[in-house]
Amino acid sequence: MKKPTQLSCFSGFSTSCKPFLIAAIAASGAFHFLSPVLADGTAAGTGIVNRATATYSDGTTNFDAVSNEVTIVVAEVRGLTVTSAGATDPNGGSITTGDDLYFDYVITNTGNEQAYVFIPGATELNNLATGGTVTSVDVIQVNGTTLGTPANVPATGDSTQNLTGVGALPADTNIVVRVTVSVTATNAGDTVSVQFGDTSNNNTPPADGSQNQQNIRDDSDVGPNLNDVRTLDTDATPPANGEREAAAYHEEFVATAVRPLAQATVFMVSSTDPGTDPNDATDDTITYNLDMQVENNPQPGYPAGSLEGTTINLDGDPTAERILVSAIIPPNTQWDGIAPTAPAGWTPVYSIQGTGAGDPTTVNWTTTTPTAPADIAAVQRIGFVYDATTPGDELAPGTTVNNFEFTVVTSGLPTTGGTVANIAQLFGETFNDPTDEIVYDESGDQDPNNYDDGVFPVNPETSGFTGQTGEAFPSDPDTNNNNTGTGPDGESNVVTITALPPTTNGLLNGPNGVPNATGPTNFNDDFTNAGADVLIGEVGAVGDPSDPAPVTITNTVANTVATDLDTVTLLPIAPDTASGLTGGVHGTNGDIPNGTTVTITFGGQSATYTYDGAGNFNTADAAVVIGTLNPSQQQSYTVQIDLPAGTGQIQGYTIPILAFVDNDGSGDFDQASETVFNFTNNRVYPGFVSLVKQARILDSAGGELEAFTANPTVSPQPGEFIEYQISYDNISEAQPPSGAGNVVLTATGLTIVEDGNDGTNTWATFTTHQQNTVAETGTSLEFFDGSNTSIGSADPLSGTEVRTYHNTIPSLAPQTGGAFTFRRVVD
Repeated sequence: MKKPTQLSCFSGFSTSCKPFLIAAIAASGAFHFLSPVLADGTAAGTGIVNRATATYSDGTTNFDAVSNEVTIVVAEVRGLTVTSAGATDPNGGSITTGDDLYFDYVITNTGNEQAYVFIPGATELNNLATGGTVTSVDVIQVNGTTLGTPANVPATGDSTQNLTGVGALPADTNIVVRVTVSVTATNAGDTVSVQFGDTSNNNTPPADGSQNQQNIRDDSDVGPNLNDVRTLDTDATPPANGEREAAAYHEEFVATAVRPLAQATVFMVSSTDPGTDPNDATDDTITYNLDMQVENNPQPGYPAGSLEGTTINLDGDPTAERILVSAIIPPNTQWDGIAPTAPAGWTPVYSIQGTGAGDPTTVNWTTTTPTAPADIAAVQRIGFVYDATTPGDELAPGTTVNNFEFTVVTSGLPTTGGTVANIAQLFGETFNDPTDEIVYDESGDQDPNNYDDGVFPVNPETSGFTGQTGEAFPSDPDTNNNNTGTGPDGESNVVTITALPPTTNGLLNGPNGVPNATGPTNFNDDFTNAGADVLIGEVGAVGDPSDPAPVTITNTVANTVATDLDTVTLLPIAPDTASGLTGGVHGTNGDIPNGTTVTITFGGQSATYTYDGAGNFNTADAAVVIGTLNPSQQQSYTVQIDLPAGTGQIQGYTIPILAFVDNDGSGDFDQASETVFNFTNNRVYPGFVSLVKQARILDSAGGELEAFTANPTVSPQPGEFIEYQISYDNISEAQPPSGAGNVVLTATGLTIVEDGNDGTNTWATFTTHQQNTVAETGTSLEFFDGSNTSIGSADPLSGTEVRTYHNTIPSLAPQTGGAFTFRRVVD
């Protein structure tokens, strides 16, 4: 059976981060440079210069944000880690003389390019083993997929390039290597161990000569290296940080039964769609996306174990053993009848028994997909099962399975809306656990096995399962819809469904597909926000001049009355005029740059208008006419906005677009006689994330000499501190509290990069990292040493060489922001 693809996707107990969002490129930044430093060490007059860069996306357009000119060169870097996945005694029971023990190790390519890996063979590992003889070394899994025939490593070791079915490891993938040891130790308590890889001779800094170092330079040791686990290049271009090596150790004891523990985590996120009628909350859809991971997280006394199935009632068989991921069809919703999406090797299952019938291990599950409307309506649970009963099909530590998906319809909600809460559950057992304890987890947080807030419990094998039925509680939410909840057990995914209010206006004009959207005051100041790309050489701070690329926005008009609306016509209108007609929010005439062009297109018609800076949109073209709108009919049209050279960036420019019934057919709007009309605002942002750099100066004891400012005037001495702060804000318009249906801009994958040796930056040369880095909750930090090799996400100890800081913000909503700070001591 094909196994799931293994990816590095999660944080918390796992140290990697799920890639829902791809960091893209964005524009912003307001930056100033520090004044010269006066110091005995660093020469007086030396400028410690700092600038930041950022990348982000609006989901469609990519942007860059820079303080000044930026040149980014991504180097090929190598990374390698080796971790123990525990040991297995295939015949069970206690370890005795003559037993074969399986020592499993996970080798992960943590670099950004594929690499071959050299794996030591039995001959060298025998020199690093105690209490037994290494009889074979085999690659048994590649990226979560169990090899049908394990790839045997020759006794003298070999590169994965020469191992059938293995080859080069792409970035962020891994292999599982099994070292088989025949036990020769005889006395109770004797050690049986394998040292997999040897880093004890690696003593060129930053390697420290200790055993089991991770991701260190391979050329920092001397002599033969047939006992090393190390990377090998796949092309003629060497990595910038050199080849890497790593090592790991595991031991067991004679007369002791190995008790591995599978630690599994399930995740749930949701997305919504307003359905065909934005005024009715009973036809909205909620799509749930689930992921799961078997953690590679050994704990004292509990090596990381593989996950196998537990007993469930499947297709009438109450003894079926499966790994089960499931969720309730929430109250006031119904499954949409479309077959759930299941990863390879997994099968969707259904149950008509809800929370009142017990927990998911006791209800009846079926693999038969309901098709009749009555049967679809009867479905109370959706699940996914994986058959791990065949030896080798159990899910090894580090395995991740992504994209379980199903959709429900909010058919039971009031038409005005309400909240829907749901939670995912995961069930299995630890492979070869003689007690068959259930491994259980609820979604909403980053903790496996339903542990609480990262605390490994005293009796972890119970997993905290006490018959939970899957009922979700809105009072215990995963607030950010990203599995970062806290508190006991799991946290509910809570969705708020809101219907758009009805309107009595016969003609509506609004965002694409939502002509009845409402803005901050009424149906006339709804809006569509869009980002405009800015050439990288022009990207700068708030208000800096730029020549943004044209942006095309789609709007929709609709007839909501029972009679035809004839000669519906479209025009751009000056903001002051629009505000006077509607009392709404449309900006001011002076906000629009002189020379802005607006092109309205419908079918074969197109009219281009040029703004003169004095409240007039001038054109030689005939106005675009939608024509007759029949009752309930909608039509969509496009508006291209091209802001001129010199436009200030990181701010919005609002163009009101008027749809009206042209009574006299003149193509002009007569405020006195043409009373059937509706406005929508098209707002363009040449970059919409503001990035602001500040610094404060601290004395050597940490006392503040100067508060955070963009223009420091205090000159620090050697041994005193500079603390940099980078504030980021999404300055675009948010969904109004009283409005709905507007198109807003969310910055996704916002990544702020502080590289002390990039471009004109000099702070990495003249200052040293101090452990005091702070980032917002829900964001991630990554630190890089002097060769720009990642040294992890934990704040390094003071004095550690840190050249670059990355702060990644997965999602930044309109009108929200944050900051991250890091501290340096002047050399």
